[in-house]
Amino acid sequence: MKSLKLLPFLAILAFPASANAQYPIIYNHALNISISQEACERKAENATKRAGFTEYFEPIGLGAFGVNGKYSASVRCEADKGIVFFAVAGPDNETTRRLVVRLQSSFE
Repeated sequence: MKSLKLLPFLAILAFPASANAQYPIIYNHALNISISQEACERKAENATKRAGFTEYFEPIGLGAFGVNGKYSASVRCEADKGIVFFAVAGPDNETTRRLVVRLQSSFE
């Protein structure tokens, strides 16, 4: 029974990296649009590629997804609501912020 009481403490010592895990930084932007859903999705695909998110690139149901190193991006079109969303996630605050601005600029 004593060994069971020590188990949580031993787990912390055995896996110190999990205690210092870094969570991704996520930045997002939105842009008002007045184009069709199809046009928005085409622009989302092109913008994702132009912004450098070409690894694992994939058109998704309402936009596009791609990866650039440790950073991933998603563009989602909601043309019937007149808006497109941009999101970038990654480990560094400033780089993530800069990449979401680049993604949005590539769409315009």
